[in-house]
Order: sequence, then C-alpha cells, then structure tokens
Amino acid sequence: MNIAKICIQHKVATILASILIFVFGLMFATQLQMALMPEMEMPMAMVASYYPGANPSDVEELLTRPLEGAIMSVPGVDSISSTSADGNVQIQITYVEDTDLDIAATKLREQFDHMSLPEDATDPIIINMNISELMPTAMIALMGGDLAQLQTLADDTVVPALERIDGVAQVSVEGGVGQQIAVELDPTRCAGLGLSNSYVSQFLAGQNLLYPGGDMQSGSKKLTVSTDAKFQSVEDVANMILTLPSGGAVRLSEVANVTLEETDLEAIAKVGTTACVILQVSKQSSANEVDVSNAIEKRLDRLKEDNPNLQYFFPYIASEYINQTVDAAYQNIIQGMLLAAIVVLLFLRRGGATLTIIISMPICILTVFVLMNAFDLTLNMMSLGGIAMGVGMIVDNSIVVLENIYRFSAEGHDRMSACVDGTKEVTSSVLASTLTTEAVFVPLAMTGGMAGMMFRDFCLTIASLIFASLVISLTLVPLLCYFTLNEKKVRKRQEKLAKKRPGLLRHITGAVNTVYLKLLRFFVRHLFVGMLASVAMVVLFGLTLVNTKMVLIPDMDQGQISVGVSMPIGSQLNETSEIADRVAAIVEAEVPELDNMFYLSQNESVTVLANLVSRTERERSSFEVVDALRPKLEDIAGCEITVSASSMMSMGSGNDIVVEISGDDITILQMIADDLTAQIAALPDAVNVTNSLNEQVPQVKVRLNREAAAQYGLTAAAVGGAVRSELTGATATKVTIQNQELDVVVRGSGAAEQSLDALRSMAIPSSFGGTVPLGSVAEVTIEQAPQTITRVNQTRRVTITGDTISGDATAMTQAVWALMDAYEFPQGYSTETAGSYEDMMESFGDLLLALAAALMLVYFVLAVQFESFLMPVMVMLILPVAFTGSLFGLPVTGRDLSMLSLVSIIMLAGTVVNSSIILVEYIKIRRGMGEDRVTAILHACPLRVRPILMTTLTTILAMVPMAMGIGETNEMMSDMGITMISGMVISTIVTLVFTPVYYSVIDSFGNLFRRKKKKGPPPPDAPENEALPESSEEAEPAAT
Repeated sequence: MNIAKICIQHKVATILASILIFVFGLMFATQLQMALMPEMEMPMAMVASYYPGANPSDVEELLTRPLEGAIMSVPGVDSISSTSADGNVQIQITYVEDTDLDIAATKLREQFDHMSLPEDATDPIIINMNISELMPTAMIALMGGDLAQLQTLADDTVVPALERIDGVAQVSVEGGVGQQIAVELDPTRCAGLGLSNSYVSQFLAGQNLLYPGGDMQSGSKKLTVSTDAKFQSVEDVANMILTLPSGGAVRLSEVANVTLEETDLEAIAKVGTTACVILQVSKQSSANEVDVSNAIEKRLDRLKEDNPNLQYFFPYIASEYINQTVDAAYQNIIQGMLLAAIVVLLFLRRGGATLTIIISMPICILTVFVLMNAFDLTLNMMSLGGIAMGVGMIVDNSIVVLENIYRFSAEGHDRMSACVDGTKEVTSSVLASTLTTEAVFVPLAMTGGMAGMMFRDFCLTIASLIFASLVISLTLVPLLCYFTLNEKKVRKRQEKLAKKRPGLLRHITGAVNTVYLKLLRFFVRHLFVGMLASVAMVVLFGLTLVNTKMVLIPDMDQGQISVGVSMPIGSQLNETSEIADRVAAIVEAEVPELDNMFYLSQNESVTVLANLVSRTERERSSFEVVDALRPKLEDIAGCEITVSASSMMSMGSGNDIVVEISGDDITILQMIADDLTAQIAALPDAVNVTNSLNEQVPQVKVRLNREAAAQYGLTAAAVGGAVRSELTGATATKVTIQNQELDVVVRGSGAAEQSLDALRSMAIPSSFGGTVPLGSVAEVTIEQAPQTITRVNQTRRVTITGDTISGDATAMTQAVWALMDAYEFPQGYSTETAGSYEDMMESFGDLLLALAAALMLVYFVLAVQFESFLMPVMVMLILPVAFTGSLFGLPVTGRDLSMLSLVSIIMLAGTVVNSSIILVEYIKIRRGMGEDRVTAILHACPLRVRPILMTTLTTILAMVPMAMGIGETNEMMSDMGITMISGMVISTIVTLVFTPVYYSVIDSFGNLFRRKKKKGPPPPDAPENEALPESSEEAEPAAT
C-alpha cells in the first residue's frame, strides 16, 4: 500500500481532511484553557491548625502530637514534618507515589473527626499541594479612605461581586479592620456576684438562639414553629438578663462594658506609602485562568463606575504573565515557520517547494491543538514551549520527502512517479527517524517527581507535533508537490544549470564539497584515525564541563524582588510595620528600576514585593538588583531579613542550604544548631543562614500547685481556662447586624496583662465561692523557650536553612558536608542535608533513568528498521559526541547545567540519529544497487548533504529566539535552546564525517564474523583506481 499514491488519487478527501483539521485546530486553539504552568500536583499535603494564645511548646503538646498520631494512621503516608509556632501548627505530609490525594484527604478528615482538640483550637485544614496553584489568580489592593471603610467596601461590595464571577473559588481579605461586640467584665463586680468569664460566655450562647420547634395545625393548614431568640443589636446584648449562680439576676451591662469596637489589626498592607486592603482571588481548578483574570478586571471597572471613590491596583495578576508566555510562544512559532520557508527557498530555490512548506506547517501545528484538546492539556509555558521548540523539527520529515521528490523529478521521472516513488524511497527512513524522536518522549513523559510533572505537557505537545508532521509529510506534502511540480520546468532548469558557467556561489560550494569529499575519503580509508578523532572530540568537550555549575532550574528574571522579614516571637504589629517602612524606604532609595511596591506586615513577619520595570527598560537583572540591595538591608537590627528575586519556577524548590539535625533534648539540639549555623554562615558564599530554633525568647509559664488549688476546689482546667479567658478572651456567640456577622467576645478588664505581678494577682473564682489570687495556687515565672519547634516523623528536629550568593548549591552542599564530617555529634543525634541540591539530584536521577530508557527504545526502533543488532550501535555511536558537544555550549555561553539541559540531551538522543538514519539508509540502497562499501559511501553521502543541512538548519534557526532568551518568558528555556543548538551543530558535522566511519567499522566486524563463520575469503573492497566522484556536483546533479 502506497499512502502517497492513495492521497494523490483521492485529492478531494485529502484536501477536505486538511481543511477540517485547519478549522477544528483554530476552534480548539481559542477554547483551550490557559495557565502559567502545567498542573503539578505533588504527592504531598499540608495540615494546619490554629490555637490563639498558645506558645510553641503548648502547640506541640496539645495540637501537634495528636495530629501527627492521627496522620500516621492513614494508609499511604510516607513521612511527615511539622512546625509548631506561636498559636499554630503546620504539618507537611508526603505520600507514597500514585496516592489519590482526594481519597487520602477524606481519610484524614475521618481521623480528625474522632479527635478531641482544645475547645478554642480551630479544626485542622487540609490543603493538597499543587505548585501551579500556589499563587493566586489575582492580588488586588484597595486604596483610599481609612481601613475600616475599605474593609466594609471589600466585604459588602467588592468580594461579593468577585465571588459571583464564573470560575472564582474564593476571595480572601487581608489588611482591613473588622468589628466585634466586646463584653469587658468588671472584675470587682463579677467577683462579688460569683461570676466567671466562662459562666457569662455560656449564658450568652444559651440566650442567642434560633430554635426550630416543629409543626402545628392551624385549621386545615400545617404551620412550622420556631423560637427566635437571637440578638438583633448591641443593646440587646447589653440588656440581656443574666441569672446569678447564687440566685437573683442582673443585666449584663451592670457587670460588664458592652461596646461595638474594631478588631485588632491582624495585618497592615501598603502600596508604596498608602495603606490598603489586599484581596487574594483564587480560581476553581477547572477554570481558565486568563478568562478569570480578564473577568476580574472588567468587574472592577464596572464597580468603579458605580463607586467613583473606589481605587484599586493589581500587585499581581496571572493573565499578565500568561499573555507574555503565549505571545512569546506564538512569536517563536511564526519566526520558526518563516525561517523554515526561507531555508527551503534558499536550498531548493523553487517557489512550489516553499509553498508546500508554508501550507503544511500551519496544518501540522493546528493538528496539535486538536490533540491537546483530546489529552485535556492547557496552553501553558511548557506546552507552548514544546510547540515552539518543535516548529523546527516538524519540517524535517517534509524536507526529506520534498527534496527526494524533486531529485526524482530532476532525474527524469514524471510528476506522478516522482511524487509516489520519491516518497516511497524515504518512507522507511522518515518513519524510523520519527519513531526514534517519539521514543525519547515516552520515558520522559512517564518520569516521576518534579521533572515528570513539569515536562509531561511539554513531551505530549512536541510528540503530537512530530507525529502530525509524519502524517502530513507522507500524505499532504506529496499531494501539494503533485499540484506544484512541473517536471518539464525542473528538467529544463537542470539542463540550463548544467550549461551555465559556475558563479561565485557555485565555486565556493564546489570547493567546500570537494574538501568534504576528500576528508570523507581519508577517514573511510583510515578508520582507526577516524575513531581516534571521534574519541578525542568526546574527551575535549567533556573537559570543558569540569567547572560547570549544576542547578535544578535556571534563574528566570520575572522583574520581581521579594524581601522577607522575620521578627522575634511576640513582636507586635506596630513593630513589624515600622521595620517594613524602613525596608520599603531603603528599597525605594536603592532600586531606581522600581516600578511599584507593596508590603504586608503581620505579627512577627513582613513580606515586601517590589515590581521592577520591564527588562528592556533596565540595565540590571533582578538578581543583580538583589545582590546590590542585600548589604543595604543588613544594618536593620532586631530581625532577620532575606532578599531574593521572585520566580514562579522557584516556588517548588528548596533552599540552597538545608541541614536537618535530629534528637530528643531541645537544649542539646539548640547547642548543635547554633554551633553549625555559625560555621555555615562563615562560609564565603552563604547568606541568610538561620535555624528553626533561632534565638530563644522569654515566655511566661504558669505551673499549678495542685495541693494549694485543691484547697479552693480548683482544677487545672479551671485555672487554665480562667487565665485564658482573662488574657485572650473567648468568643461566646455571633450576632448578625446589618447583614454583618459579628463575634461577641467575653474578656476580662485587661489589667492582668499589664505586668507579671498583675497576672499573679489575677482573681480566680473558687468553686467554694469568692476568689483567690493566681499566685496563691500557681507559680508564675518567665522562661526562655524556642520560637518554633520542628518535628520529622514524630521526632524533634532542628533545621538550618540558608541560600547562596552564586546559586551554586552543589559546591555549598559539599562545603557543608566537610563541616559535618569534622563535627563530633553527641550520641543519639544525627544530621543530614536536604534542600535544592537533594531535589536536583533526585530530578537528575529520574532524568538519567529516562535517558537510559530512551536509548533502549531508540535502539529497538533502529534494530527493527535495519533488521540488524549491530547497525543500531553504529548509528548511536554519534551520541557520545552529540551529548558532550551539546553541553559544551553551556560553559561557552556562561550557563549552568540544569534540569532543562538534561531534558534537551534526552531529546537529542532521538533527533541527532535521524540524520544518520537517512545517511545509512541511502548507503544501503547504493550497496543494494551493486556498489561496494567505500563507493556507496562516497556516492551516498554527498547526495544526503542537502537534506541533512536543511533539516538541521530549520531546527536550529527555530530555536535561536529561545536560546537567546528573546521575549519576556523565553529566558528560562534558553538553556534548552543552547544545548539543542550546540548538540545539533556538532552532531551534524559528526554525522557527515564520522557516521561513514562508524558504518565501516561495524560493517567490518560483521564481515569478520561472517568470514569466520563461513571460513571463506573476504569480500573485495573498493579498488583503489575505481572512478569515484571528485565533488558533490558530480555525485549530486540536483544539488545545485
């Protein structure tokens, strides 16, 4: 069955099929979801719980330990790590591979439902880790007016309007001021009447009810009954009749001050120097991020028309980055198509051939959009990067078919014969080269870990693209050639060229071809020298990689700087806000490239995000800005400051320095951690080095004297509850006023929190009546305690973290290993490193396994193609030179060896052998025509120079914008482009010169084996005086 002949004979069906693909491709291209990154759901989850007022030790005992026990009982949990901090705990869960996170989350909730946590602790929150959703779809800063007005505007107007947008999951508000009803009890009056905070709280909750009563008959109608006893105003709360434990009753306002007040600020947000309220909008998992972003902008524009006082600003919106990615990808695709058409025009100098390429390429690309819709892929940085990188590859098959059709026509074949037989001759080599290319993407797409998640979309799109190019090259290209080919014109042009005196270009081409043929003849007749030269190239290229730095993901300048400030535990919001203002002032003074800036201050922490102007408008990269800014911020005392260049790609990677120390005694752990932290911080390249214990801070401990407490009928729960009610207060109930749900908070007068003596004097209600000072039943002291407590697999662990100035995590990890080898750890205490280096080694290991699997698949395809066990080895001998040659481009251009570089090497395993397949396939055809080995090589190689150069040039030129980092989002992919271009250039030269050498060596081994088997004379080699072509003009009449 001849596919080309069938397509030509059924022109209408072929043309209609192409039109359908064109139409559906355009339709799906506009309907595909758009996202910045592919879905990267890791087998991990985060569990968080909050317990206001609890210190890290209390959180560890009351929340962390019980939650860890429940989590470890869930099947599929591999490991857990927890951080107990002031008032909260966060537990990170790592599951075994292929765990269904939704099912695991359901089982976790079942375990948590059976737990009994402290009354004021929140229910545990479970968050499945999805790297692509770590950033919100949009961050909106509302400005103008005071914070209370902004909070009301956000709650009443903006948030409801945004939540009604199709695709929006939730909108959170930070930085605003809320309201609550405060019930501040008078300690003297309450003590005299025997009232406690808990008694008043329970009474309020019991009086504020909406109680369904059931049904009743009213004549023939059935009516429902409910008891509505809900408070409607602050006055209702204040006028509540409070029954006294000893009998009698008073109004609540007689023993407490009941007011409507603003809640304490939990965070302060500013844009520049203007206070604002920050809204974070998260999309639903199935929603189109660009559509949601655009809808948010339109909805806010409409709100501003209705509310002229509304002022807002977008510190971040996903559509901006996604549109940059899409625009850069489409730009690369168009450039690749134009460059491919130019290459075809320059080499073949025929308008019909160029028109064939121009028509077939868009259909091929649009076919991919149809397949992406079938695979449920999104248009993201990786999938579009696959299309952009594959643009140069999709014309390879078409060029091989096209060039062979025109060669057949030049040799005198009629139009039908040239199109059918020309396609048929190269079908097997085109099929084999496509299969080898596809083979490398199968293991890469199936790779586990971060590499597999990141490159799955990339692999599927580029594999779909190459498959589409195979189908189009064997079906549509022959048909288009049949329409555009004029065999008479081709022959007349060939005759005219033969009579025409050679011009300067033909003289240069002829001279180059003559040199190539002489070099080829030399190496074919001196196989040992050829093999030696090949090995020397591998060694030479390999030596250049000795000092190449390894990184997980290359840096990507996204024009954003992040400054993180960590304050001591117990730091108040006004303190962190002052530090934030100082940081913001320094950033504004030291960064002339600043476009805008906003920060969010919370208790004990500050996050500053500074957006720089476009890369084309500034001379310094964001990383250079960070290096210059870091020493300017070192003078701010009383806090720890980290400065980094924000990048979407770095969100899933760890610190460059991570050392984990395990043991039981927190004091010994503190000693080891402080010692190692100081040593690591002294390393020349280390910055931002700190440990999870940090400096210990003072905390108040209340230790109950059980004998004394028993004399007053007090239990530990009663004393602890009284202290918590006095200092923190308790939410008794909720009241809805003007559609706003307000907390009713019962608390003491606040006198006990003024000093340690005041706390000791705090009155505790006795169960026998009256009160007793806290100091009489408990010891109140100040102790030093850690800010955070970290545990791994239910064992305490201290983590030392830090970054590097150079980004060389490998060298830093080796330096840290040297320090740990020289350190003497106490018995029972151990340490290990983690962080970006371990992540990098894990990803590199996965990719190397994928490379090994890819090589096996390539060998399998080649063995089937050549029906030989030795010939695939010959073709793949080019790979060592191609691999080392591809990495040679990294140190030359000052790049690092990254995960993207290894992915490009895996791709090269399937692409660089394609030229060798074409070459060897034609050598076999010539030998099948009766030529000996050397003659067949010297005749076949010049005839295949043109298609090999054409396919290589189209692939390389299409990657030039990516390699140069042209465009806002191409910077990250430039490592891949450089590696591919370097490997393609070197492998093409090696293919044309050394593949014949490899072929001859393997063929000689085969002859030797057969000779020993048959014990006969060796087959004659080419006679020295046999007429051989002196130049490619002789060997390739169509090449000019």
